[in-house]
Amino acid sequence: MIRLILVRHGVTEWNQAGRYQGHHDVPLGATGRAQAVSAAERLRGESITTAFSSDLSRAHETARIILRGRSVSATPTRSLREMSWGAWEGLSGAEAAERFGAEWDAWTRDPVNERPPGAGESFGELAVRVRDFYHSTVEALARDGDGVPSRFLYRTAGEDARRAMHHTALFVSHGGPLRALLAHCLEVPLHLYWRFGIRPASVSILDVYPEGAIAEVIGDTSHLEVPSSESSVAGLDLGEAPNTGPHQFVTPPPSLTLPRKGGGDYFSSSRRQP
Repeated sequence: MIRLILVRHGVTEWNQAGRYQGHHDVPLGATGRAQAVSAAERLRGESITTAFSSDLSRAHETARIILRGRSVSATPTRSLREMSWGAWEGLSGAEAAERFGAEWDAWTRDPVNERPPGAGESFGELAVRVRDFYHSTVEALARDGDGVPSRFLYRTAGEDARRAMHHTALFVSHGGPLRALLAHCLEVPLHLYWRFGIRPASVSILDVYPEGAIAEVIGDTSHLEVPSSESSVAGLDLGEAPNTGPHQFVTPPPSLTLPRKGGGDYFSSSRRQP
């Protein structure tokens, strides 16, 4: 068994301003660093044996803070970068919709297959990138196992899975890649990725067996303190961008027709696809 810990980076000024970040290397703000410290405390009891992060500074710094005082460090990788938003990076959703009306309409109808203009990625392309990295990492860890049986036994369900683990892997990334990875591991159709509430500095934990993954927690933010002055701001979700598009929201706005195709073509199983 492999325990997989997924952490989204702490909040940035662009998160709070509601701007698409994508591949722009926007650093953590003071609030984001404090959130990373809280995430580190939340994970203090986890024996992390290997760690990877996006190579963008907001994620890599979050990982460094989480791993401070441990013997393991995070390996940065482009594979865990946020989706490229192309010409929309730096814009709010309202600005993107106004300046790129036709492209915006196409993307909101089918974000799995449509790309933002200006060399952006579709969500499906992002998902394939993350899936391939996940499989290469998990397979390498499985080859490095210690001989402890890894097959899931129903009679032990609900017991402390850490007694039988081989490795605990930490991935520190962004909202898009983490939603895509959760959809893959839990066999959720990709077009329903928005159902995962992955807020800044949130923690998700999966126990991965050959038969599939068991979710211990998804999108946990109980370790974060939310100032009362921020908690009531319309459209903000613990520092996340306003709900301006299907990549940003946790529950779909009634004005948006969600795509109903494409997801299953990418992830029909938690095992490697041909």
